[in-house]
Amino acid sequence: MIFKSHVLSMLIFALIVSTLLAFIKYNDGRHIFRYALKLFLYMAGGVFLFSWLMYFI
Repeated sequence: MIFKSHVLSMLIFALIVSTLLAFIKYNDGRHIFRYALKLFLYMAGGVFLFSWLMYFI
């Protein structure tokens, strides 16, 4: 699957990676959701920060 936007591709990748890491680390559903959400927000923030930085370089 190829997207026209690199930002969208990076966000989908961040969603998949954060979900997998949460499943590996925790067994409880509530902890999995909270950890995955926290990781996704960190990664999404990094995506937008890096995209903004690359726009101005």
